[in-house]
Amino acid sequence: MKILRYLLIRASYAIPVIWLVVSVVFLLIHLVPGDPILQMLGEGAPAADIAATRHAYGLDVPLGTQYLHY
Repeated sequence: MKILRYLLIRASYAIPVIWLVVSVVFLLIHLVPGDPILQMLGEGAPAADIAATRHAYGLDVPLGTQYLHY
């Protein structure tokens, strides 16, 4: 019984820590300057290809929706 209580306490501490780490990583990814799609396709890529790639990676939806999917 003591081990189960210990595991539940540890899990209750781990869940907010994991959420915080995931949130910080998500925000850092979006704060990095530059466009990742332009880096992938190159600066001379046609606008249609850029839009299609943004849609494929889900970068055309609002930031809150991206976070929920992340």
